Parts: sequence; C-alpha cells; structure tokens
Amino acid sequence: MKRGLKKACIALFLILTLVGTAGLGCAGGEEGKTTIVIGNLTDSTGVAAPALEPMTWALEDVVRDINEQEPIPGVKLQVVNYNTAFDPSRFLTGYDYLKGKGAEVIISVFNDASETLKPYAAEDKIALLGMATSVPMVDPAGWVFAFSAPTRWSIKSMLQWVSDDWDYATEGRRPTLATVGWNDNWGQDNARGAEEFCRDNPDLFEYEGTFLSPVGYTGPWSGDIAKTRNVDYINVAANGALMPATFWKEYGDAGGTGTNIDTEAQSAYVGFITDKCGWDYLDGKLNVQCWGWWNLPWPEVEYIKGLLNKYRPDDAAEVMKAGMGYLGGGAMQRFALDIVLAAIEESGAEDFDGQAFYDTAITYMEDWAGSQRGFTATRRHAVDDCCVLKWTAADEDLELISDIWVPLIY
Repeated sequence: MKRGLKKACIALFLILTLVGTAGLGCAGGEEGKTTIVIGNLTDSTGVAAPALEPMTWALEDVVRDINEQEPIPGVKLQVVNYNTAFDPSRFLTGYDYLKGKGAEVIISVFNDASETLKPYAAEDKIALLGMATSVPMVDPAGWVFAFSAPTRWSIKSMLQWVSDDWDYATEGRRPTLATVGWNDNWGQDNARGAEEFCRDNPDLFEYEGTFLSPVGYTGPWSGDIAKTRNVDYINVAANGALMPATFWKEYGDAGGTGTNIDTEAQSAYVGFITDKCGWDYLDGKLNVQCWGWWNLPWPEVEYIKGLLNKYRPDDAAEVMKAGMGYLGGGAMQRFALDIVLAAIEESGAEDFDGQAFYDTAITYMEDWAGSQRGFTATRRHAVDDCCVLKWTAADEDLELISDIWVPLIY
C-alpha cells in the first residue's frame, strides 16, 4: 500500500509539473497567459540603424504598454527581433527565423524586404506589416499591409503642394526639378513618381533629370552637383541618412541653390543629417509626413511622447532630436497592433494566426488625428493623406506648413 501510494504521489507531482511547465512555455514565464509573437525584421547595426533602433524601442515600449494595460485578459504580446544589418541577403533568412519563432505577423521596416518576401508571405499566410512603402508592396493587393504612403505617391503630393505654392505669374516660368538619390527599389519608385508627375503635368515643372547612384555611395557628388547646382528643387530620393547627409553638405559647399524636398524617410534622420550638414544648410527643406511631428499637439502624438518619457526618460531628448524614428515607428506600430488586438478578440487567442489578422485588417478603418486610416479587400496602404513640414534653422525644428492633411496622388 505504501509503495502504491508513493507511486501515485510521484505521478501526481509529474502531472502538475508538466502542466506548470506548459503554462510557462506558452506564456513566456507568465502562467496562464497566451503569448502572441510579433516578429520585427529590422536593422540594428547597418546604415539604417540610426532611425531603426528608435523604431524598435518604440515597438518594444508600445508592446510593454499594451501588456501592462492588458486589454485582452490572458493575452501577452512578445517582440522577437532579427537584425538584417541592411543586407538584402538576410531578408529571407530573417523571415524564416521569425516564422520559426512562431510569428504570424512580421513587421518589415524595409520596402525592399517587403517586396522580396511578398510571395513567401502569401504562401505561408503570414501578414507582413510594412513600414517604408513602395507601390509594388501594395499593388496588387496581397499579404503586405503598408502603414506609410508609397513614396511614388507621396512625392507627387509633395510636388503638387510645391506647385500650388509657386507664383508662376511673378516668376514668369515653371520651377525646375531634378532627382538625386540611390538606385534601390525605394529610390527608383520615388524617382518614378517625380517623373510621372512632371509628365502628367507638363505646365507645372521643367524636369532636369534623374541621377541615381549605387546603394551605399556617399560621394564625391561633383558630377550630380554640376547637373543640379541651379535647379529650384532637388528631390532627394534616399530612404536613409548617409546619402542626403553627404550629398547636401557637398551641394551646399559647392554653392548649390536648390531647395531640398523629399517624402517622409529623411525626417527619421533629422539629428544625423543636421549634425553632418548643420541646420543652415537645411533651412527651408520640405518633406511630407503621414504620422505627424513631435511638436504637434495631437493626442496620438502625445501618447507616443508619453511612452518615451515613461520608459526611456534619460534618452527622451536625444531620441526626439534624432528624428521621426520613435514617433513614426511608434504611431504606425501601435496602429498595426490595434489590428492585432482586434483580430485576437475576433478569433480568440488560441486561434489567432496570419489569416485572422488578414480577415480583420481588410475591414479595419479608424480615425487618426482627423484622418481615416485602414484597409479594405483591395487596398493595402493604411494612409490616404500626408502633411507638409518645413525644416527651420532658427528653431532647429520642423514646422507644419500645410492645412494639416494633403491628399495622396496615386
């Protein structure tokens, strides 16, 4: 009897141990909770790291806030990062790594990565959440959900705003425009937008040409400067900091007179670019932005600033000086994670997967600072409009100069 009782006690202990271990495994150390993995395909050591590290911090802080608030009892979100080092050969490797970690949704910060991984995501039914956007990501509609405006469309909105502001009667001519940048997918898509706008609106601009260099090229820029020194506007087509920082410093030193314009990529690197060039070189630069700026009194901006000051108070000033990375990344990623939470509520935590996200996303539409944002069965870009910001040397800041939202031009 004693031996039988002893065996029964051991068996009961093993059962309880296994149950407890299982609970810990699926909850990441928190018994009784279901963990939803959020994959993050990023760059923490390559040329894009100055902006993408703050974006990763924002993602982790948003997830931390959600977990503390626990809007869905028993559900915990967990971020798993993969560093691509801005190396395209690591995009698929990183995707497979995150898929292997159980990610049903993967944040993809590079449009090149999103374009490359689009067919794999469709086959695996994993939702890719794109942060930097090009038209091939969203057209045709598939399993890539983009949370910024395609650069081909946003440069057209930038040029429309510039042309509306140009005094043709006083000047007696069209403004001249050229594109300088890198020849990656993002740069080519951006340049194509400028070319299409000028082709479709021949009375608005005189297009001087497109001059794209290999990715990673940082000068000398004397050849491109010679072609663009006296144009009115230079579209700087670079999704990063190195190209605009090195080009614009050399351009200014060579006596270039054009006004620097771009879409929203370079606002993520304000600190890096201004440290390299100095604010005086960039005074009057224009860019469009879909997710606001640090000095705008919008509740959505204040929420992200609140997270930064709460979780990273010692770094807050430096992060805001660096640029849009934390704010834009936090705003986009919070919007994306709200869809994740809505999908979990629809499907239940145990049944949440990429298909659940997809089904919820294609009917999701919410107000963000007065702008309707979301997706439909045929639309894969969340934003339909942008605002125009001006870089001002006197304040060493960016200021809103548009009537808030400017429609995207497709």
